[in-house]
Amino acid sequence: MTQARFTLMEECLRHVGIDFRFPAIQPVTDLRNVDLLGWLDPRQAVESGYLQDGRSPDEMTGVPPYPITDEASYVLYGKIRRYHGRTVPPEGCMAKADALLNRGARGVSPADAGKRFDDKEVPRLVDAAADLALKDPRIAEAERKWSDCMRSEGFDYRSTVHAIGDRRWAATVNDDSIGHTPKPRGTKAEIDTAVADARCRAETGYSDIRREVFAEAENRIIGRNRARLDVIRSLNQARLANSAKVLAGTLTLSW
Repeated sequence: MTQARFTLMEECLRHVGIDFRFPAIQPVTDLRNVDLLGWLDPRQAVESGYLQDGRSPDEMTGVPPYPITDEASYVLYGKIRRYHGRTVPPEGCMAKADALLNRGARGVSPADAGKRFDDKEVPRLVDAAADLALKDPRIAEAERKWSDCMRSEGFDYRSTVHAIGDRRWAATVNDDSIGHTPKPRGTKAEIDTAVADARCRAETGYSDIRREVFAEAENRIIGRNRARLDVIRSLNQARLANSAKVLAGTLTLSW
């Protein structure tokens, strides 16, 4: 759907006189649920410690980073009404593209169908579920059992976060300073810690507990937002069908 959205936004930008090209969408390879489960791949631990491939933003969304001019941004988001004498669509090119992709969504109000699609709405609900889950005492108990297991292995960490975030290998804000030498990764110390970490997560059932708690929290968030999620589902179904038409060249913007 993102590629079709980019195609329509490029068309809209050209209509007002801006030749801007979005990057090609890449396959999404990042397994985001791994973080929610608190699962650590034992094979990864042996090979590279906590260092994971495919955790850059483009691997998580499929959209590589790209620069954008101020003029293109103003037109995309409708921050200006005219550009070089040409009328900018109300709410910008992004909203115009989304209105076309949203067309035909069942049970969706005209107001919802005609506005810019909020890509971050579902992720915000995921975050809300995560916040709810992390307050569950079962998570704290799972961390305590994991910590006891690690201590028996000769490692003193209060939680899995502290192990992953050990300053011997984890990047900090100061590491971004100019001229700073990156910390060595995949060292024996990191690998030994990660191997013990993965083993303790398995032995204590750490990930199983997180899966149970997070699933319950997500179901609670779903229950609270069922009507809105039904709207999002309908929009996504329409956007998927319309995206195929856009990419096939059978659905285009009208002016």
